[in-house]
Amino acid sequence: MSTAVRSATRDKRIFLETIRSARLGVPEAQYEVGLMYANGIGVGQDIAQAVHWVQQAAQRGLASAQYLLATRYESGIGVGQSIQQAMLWFSRAAEQSHTKAIFRLGKLHSRSHAEQAMALYRQAADAGLAEAQHALATGYATGWGAAKDPGSAFHWYSAAAEQGLSSAQFSLGEMYASGEGVQRDDAQALRCYRQAASQYHLPAKVAIERMEQSTEGAPRMRGRSRARRPASGEERRSAEAAWQRAAESGDADARYNLGQMYALGLGLPANPEAALQWYQQAAQQNHPRAQLALAGLLERNGSTDAVYWYERAADQGESQAQFALGRMYCAAEVLAPDFLRGIGYYLRAAEQGHELALVTLGNLFNSEMHHVAVNCFAHAAGRGSAQAQFLLGQQYLQGRGVARHPGRAFLWHEKAAQQHHAGAECAVGIAYLNGDGVEKNLKQAFHWLQKAALQGDAQAQWNLGALYASGTEDVARDLKQAMHWCQRAADQGFVAAQANLGVLYALIGKPELAVQWWQKAAQKNDPEALYNLGLAYLKGEGVEQDRTRGFEAILGAAEQAVAAAQSRVGLMYATGDGVAQDPVEAHKWFVLAAARSDAAARGNLARSQALCTPAQVAEGQRRADAWTAERSPGNF
Repeated sequence: MSTAVRSATRDKRIFLETIRSARLGVPEAQYEVGLMYANGIGVGQDIAQAVHWVQQAAQRGLASAQYLLATRYESGIGVGQSIQQAMLWFSRAAEQSHTKAIFRLGKLHSRSHAEQAMALYRQAADAGLAEAQHALATGYATGWGAAKDPGSAFHWYSAAAEQGLSSAQFSLGEMYASGEGVQRDDAQALRCYRQAASQYHLPAKVAIERMEQSTEGAPRMRGRSRARRPASGEERRSAEAAWQRAAESGDADARYNLGQMYALGLGLPANPEAALQWYQQAAQQNHPRAQLALAGLLERNGSTDAVYWYERAADQGESQAQFALGRMYCAAEVLAPDFLRGIGYYLRAAEQGHELALVTLGNLFNSEMHHVAVNCFAHAAGRGSAQAQFLLGQQYLQGRGVARHPGRAFLWHEKAAQQHHAGAECAVGIAYLNGDGVEKNLKQAFHWLQKAALQGDAQAQWNLGALYASGTEDVARDLKQAMHWCQRAADQGFVAAQANLGVLYALIGKPELAVQWWQKAAQKNDPEALYNLGLAYLKGEGVEQDRTRGFEAILGAAEQAVAAAQSRVGLMYATGDGVAQDPVEAHKWFVLAAARSDAAARGNLARSQALCTPAQVAEGQRRADAWTAERSPGNF
């Protein structure tokens, strides 16, 4: 029996087994049956049946089915086009935190509700979806749906570019070239353009051509020969004619190069259709670069044929094609996602030293196999990847997969920071701030934190705000600057900055705004925000007085080992303030707070021991010991 026949027999058997489960109402099986009908796997292709089974799974609450059904309603493939139905199913999947559904819902809202679209992009961007990060960055760059903020645009373009999104790499290059949102750096611009161009991003290739031909803007390369003289129009026409003759005679290289010329508009008008035609002819002759270029064009056009050509190029060792397949299979960008297959493609690309594949594998392995992640990051870091250098520094700093070594962490962070990596700039600033791995230097800390903050790094903005709030020998105390940077970080959802912003508003006599920001941070269970919010409720400052809610908020902080909160909770239990009086619970919290050297708690503990019976004191101590034991490292 041939391999093809065996495969068809196996597929039919799998289909029959799956449809049995589907008929019993198993949503995962219903979804799989829908995919098998859609692709003709184990059964004749039938789009109507595919939609039927996917719809069944969607109605039973399967997020992946809801998302797929929404895409069909949006495009009108297999069903009548209905944007209303698309929004309904995207919304249902988004309610289950389906990241791509959140993003696509944002795209639909973008037609009429820019601010709502940006909020959805932000959710998906925070979850790591590169396309959402790019859309969010574009909103900040243009002032669409949000205040124009080049720093935040740079931050999100960088995040998407690190994931290999060519459009973000190109946009990042544009920012470096223009100096908007970041210091102008033609060398970095060219690097970004080249990353995008390696994925056949046509505007990036044109930008490279423009830079290389510009005597004013061309990067200076030490130890290299002079920049080549740009080809004249006559020379280009001659080259085009030569490639045309060779291509028509069947030469695969000529067909590929002619496709490049049409794609980039080099020597002749840009013509995507002609480029596609020549790429296709060269690809059919098994030309790997043409197969890669063709796949890239097809993917951008939304064609599922891209997978076939990526696989053809990958089989010939094209690491960029292998990486693209890894991304598509792991991120469910194909009709039949296959995580293990995606990992296999990432590994093949990584074996060839593909930096993004190494970084991606490191991130995938870092949840369980830290030592493997370290090896992946180290290989990519050695090849100059700023993201890998930053991540390797993080491994050394946190002791994941390697012994904790702040000095080595600082060295890797510094390497990445020198390549303008915002996260690394922040890490270097914090190292100088705390003297962790390097001698403490507040001037250097301010320098690096400011660089990262200007790129939109929320943690750096928060730290910079804290420096301005406290003031140092090198940084004059400036509450206006402190609030500006805390606000920038808080607007990005950085919880510690939201809590600090509340404190700053309280300092300038705006308790209502202080409470608003403490409430935001308290929703994320920030202990300091909970404590301050609790005090605001107890005092009725900035909010209607509510001693019960005040107790609940302070208890939340006490449960997170805030000594002042534990002492206050003990006092409230002792006096029955906002909670039923309970001398045993009061004693428990006084014991815990006193163990953390809280002065008020030590005095209250002595009074509690005098007022409670020996049995109550013993029970309070037992509860305190149990609370501590439950939170010891061995119990996590």
